[in-house]
Amino acid sequence: MYKEQAFQVLKNSSTAAGFLATATGDENYNRVWSRDSAIAALAILLHEREELYPSVKASILTLAQQQNDQGLIPSNVAVAATENASVSYGTLVGRVDAQTWWLIQTCLYLSKTQDLELKTKLKAPAFQVLNLLDAWEFNARHLVYTPLGGNWADEYILSGYTLYDNLLRYWALKLCSSCWPEVQQLQQKILLVRNAIEHNFCSTKPTSEQTLHPRIFQTLQKQQIPFLPACFDAAQYTLQWDAAANGLALLLGFEIPGLTAYIKKFESEQQQIFIPSFWPVIQKQDAAWALLENQYNYQFKNEPYQFHNGGSWPVMSGILAMGLQKQSTELAHQITQSYEQFLEQTDTFHFSEYISTNDFKPGGKQQMCFSASGYLFMCADPAQILAIFSL
Repeated sequence: MYKEQAFQVLKNSSTAAGFLATATGDENYNRVWSRDSAIAALAILLHEREELYPSVKASILTLAQQQNDQGLIPSNVAVAATENASVSYGTLVGRVDAQTWWLIQTCLYLSKTQDLELKTKLKAPAFQVLNLLDAWEFNARHLVYTPLGGNWADEYILSGYTLYDNLLRYWALKLCSSCWPEVQQLQQKILLVRNAIEHNFCSTKPTSEQTLHPRIFQTLQKQQIPFLPACFDAAQYTLQWDAAANGLALLLGFEIPGLTAYIKKFESEQQQIFIPSFWPVIQKQDAAWALLENQYNYQFKNEPYQFHNGGSWPVMSGILAMGLQKQSTELAHQITQSYEQFLEQTDTFHFSEYISTNDFKPGGKQQMCFSASGYLFMCADPAQILAIFSL
């Protein structure tokens, strides 16, 4: 219904260097971010908006030009003249998903445009990133290990073997194999990574030699949670709900029995559904609060029901809604309708960063490419989604 308003946000954020995080020019958002530009690219390629393809290509190249000697793609690059094109690979820690989202954006763009010259140019940088991700397994057992604050939820408590980062890595491997099929060893790696994800996150699967920590995995199996857990480390699983990760799992063909019933618990009395990106909320009396309250750079945003701490991010709800097309088109439609009503009646088409889930008010920055792209995910045609995720 509001696709053109969403695309206008992307157009307003488009520069010669690629997509900025927001059209408003605010502070740290006036940069080309690997993650944000890739998510914008995914929305654009899903809807085949060819007038924005040059900005997708520009984002890819802006980031690739700043790849460092270790193969690390920047988290973001400032492009405003006043900022002298400063480059950030992360603040307190680096960003694992800056690497995977750049690979995904690059391969999807190359697949769609068949730009053979660019494909040749970007092969070496892409395989540098893949080699870096191999190194970040640390134990050569096919799951990458993410430090605290090492992905989009940089002010949240998740770390270790995160479902979200490992699914993005799996998707990136599949796309790279499709893009450069001559590199035959990628096929074996894809199978190993998928098996590692299944036997460490899918509690319906048996323990196997690819289960990193059989004892705590058996505990996970007994708990029978209706979604895939957010992460685990050497001591325990973190049984947080992660909307983006579970949406990606559905899109990439992983089974999640019971998920639809779990999501419906977020339905309000008005039959609206605003999906928190992470759940349950961490309260001040909880043990995890001690970790959360110091996990920020500039100002604390994670009060209960806000930001990463229970806030509903349209971009992550959009990823989930795409995945739910495989399980419950009715529920996916309900998520879309709820957000459309919010856009019209509360957010007045500002495409705010997130929605608080205690009072359903807009929060964070406005005119966010993240949020506009999330809405475009919600209203993508199932055939378009299948085509993209079948590559």
